Amino acid sequence: MNINLKKKSIKITLIALTFVILFFSSIVYCTNRISKEMERQLESNLTDVANQNALAIRNQLNNNYLLLQSLITELKEMPGDMRDDVMLLKGFAKSHNLKRIGYFTPDGTTYNTDEVDANLSYREFFKRGMEGKFTITEVLSDALSSKPEDVIIFSSPMYDDASGDVNGVFALIYDAEVFNASLQVDCFDGQGCSFAINEEGDISIAMGYDSVQLSRNLYTDILAPNKKNDGVVSSIKQLILTDTEGFGRFYIDDIEYYYYCLPISLVNDEITWNIFTMVPTSYLLERFKPVQNTLYLMIVLSILLFTAALTAYLLTFRSQRLAVQKLAYIDPVTDGANYALFKRRLSKLRTRRGYIISMDIQHFSNISITAGGAASDEMIKKTWELVTKSIKNNELAARVRDDYFVLFLEMSDAATIALRLEQLSSGIHDIAISYQVPGIRACFGLFPMDNTVSIDDAYNKAKIGRDFAKDHHDKCYAFYNEIDHEELMKNQQLEERFDYAIANRQFELWYQPKYSTITREPVGCEALVRWRESDGSLIPPGRFIPLFEHDGYISQLDEYVFREACRQQKYWLDNGFNTYPVSINVSRATLYSNNVVEKYLGILNEYHVPAEYIQLEVLESAISGKADIAKLLENFRANGIHILMDDFGTGYSSLATLNMHCFDTLKLDKSLIDCIGEKDGETLLHYVIKMGRHLGLHITAEGVEYESQLDYLTEQKCDDIQGYFFSKPLPLRDYEKLIL
Repeated sequence: MNINLKKKSIKITLIALTFVILFFSSIVYCTNRISKEMERQLESNLTDVANQNALAIRNQLNNNYLLLQSLITELKEMPGDMRDDVMLLKGFAKSHNLKRIGYFTPDGTTYNTDEVDANLSYREFFKRGMEGKFTITEVLSDALSSKPEDVIIFSSPMYDDASGDVNGVFALIYDAEVFNASLQVDCFDGQGCSFAINEEGDISIAMGYDSVQLSRNLYTDILAPNKKNDGVVSSIKQLILTDTEGFGRFYIDDIEYYYYCLPISLVNDEITWNIFTMVPTSYLLERFKPVQNTLYLMIVLSILLFTAALTAYLLTFRSQRLAVQKLAYIDPVTDGANYALFKRRLSKLRTRRGYIISMDIQHFSNISITAGGAASDEMIKKTWELVTKSIKNNELAARVRDDYFVLFLEMSDAATIALRLEQLSSGIHDIAISYQVPGIRACFGLFPMDNTVSIDDAYNKAKIGRDFAKDHHDKCYAFYNEIDHEELMKNQQLEERFDYAIANRQFELWYQPKYSTITREPVGCEALVRWRESDGSLIPPGRFIPLFEHDGYISQLDEYVFREACRQQKYWLDNGFNTYPVSINVSRATLYSNNVVEKYLGILNEYHVPAEYIQLEVLESAISGKADIAKLLENFRANGIHILMDDFGTGYSSLATLNMHCFDTLKLDKSLIDCIGEKDGETLLHYVIKMGRHLGLHITAEGVEYESQLDYLTEQKCDDIQGYFFSKPLPLRDYEKLIL
């Protein structure tokens, strides 16, 4: 008995020990995995901020480069003495926060807006400029100041147009503190900083530097004083010498910092800098305290698990159930309710007397296009905060998907509900403006709700009201029972007739000629679509184009127009007409469709039309910030199809998009042309045309209606014009009379 009992005790002990070993081994494994995941998250967080700051620096420096080149072009065209010409830029320097603007003769003598005579031939930036190199300096002592001051210099060689030799150096000189201040962004809530360094560790630009007492050199002044940093300097130097990104840790006094070093290319890859971003380890760890707390809880539970295994199991089971519930009912972006939770909560309300409201942020995609995906998520979060603050007790809100939200508001009079929605729309508009993106507004559809109506049915009818409000800009909301159902029916009928119209070629092309400003002769045309009904009447494009853009038919219509234009060009080429290039509008939806390049080139080859006779017009909003679309357009250009940026000047235009080099022609919007005759408007138009020509773009002006506009555009060397002054859009037969 005793032997058997002993054997049983040993067996139980061994089983228990095995259980304990296995359990604690699993705890150690999980701990290591969590630690590694925390490390990965820390690195990811640091990398994201570093890339954002690097992007800010890159954009600022590239814009300064464009400004520098534009001023050089302007100076070359000035007829006076260079010293006098430079002095004319004194006001320009002040308005652009420049300390001074200077021109350096081949012997190093400077003509500058401060009127200080000096010879700076010994400066490295001057030597590099005379060698034909663009330079962005580190922080330098100002050689032209009577007191110790620091500057950052952007310099570029100036070439003699006749000989092609360098005949001087032109420079923009910034006060170092002023320049750095212009780049200040919130870097880890003021705890971190980013700065640009050269191979020697000299600091040129700093962002968020108030959190750390920065000196002139990263290696000698920040890292070297602490013995804990042995080996760090050599690691960072190796990253910089090899143009490699990487991260690590170092110490300032007793404080541990994470760093991330990122090489960036500037000014068409002519210059490589390194952006060094740092943040206290404690700050990053603070953001992951919930994970740490979970880890500590697991350790405590592991100690108690042997005596309370069932309790630990129940706690784990409960935690898993809550996690599943969160996945089912919580929106991942807002961390608030999703539509499933909204329906669940609304169904449990004792009284459901109120309004179901469908909300959509119109033109929300412009946020992502102009400011990036991160900004889109930020706006969604801010919108959610605004929505939750606007609702009362017994009212509900949820994010459905993307920029769509649903609300349940208590029943009240229509005027009160309308006022609440207008206030909410105004707040959302203010949020969009903070991202410098105009044209954003919230649209609402309302349907009365009570216990007799299903939630899904009420929401679907509210969406109909929302879509009606989107198409009617007089107010931001529409009650389902008040909307023009007749108009909705007409839209539905147009949609139902679309396939028939395509099959029976009811869509016809009209052509608006483009004329040379020099010869006043036709040089091309734009194809515009019209819908000819069976009775011969025309449906204007403003009636069906926005509808087809909304419901997705626009890509099919774009392809039809492209095919018809190719077919007509083939006919004109074969029958002796004076054939000119035809430009065709392509929607954003078409550009985002699959295999669009292959499909359109296939149509072009089907009709055997040379690529030079077909051009594509693209709105700048369709490409801004989208490298994949820019690559797609470059593919079209590589196959001989010219790309035109349409409606430039309507609110989306940016130097960054122009610098993507995926366009051949810049079409100036009528809003710019209408400013001719106004001093400020003409100044803006002058520099837009000049910048376009500097970038090698063909310039076309739209909406020209008066001879005075034509004369001004001719004087400004605009290439060609389009507008009612010469011709309205013409039906096919009338256009053929023009080119026969």
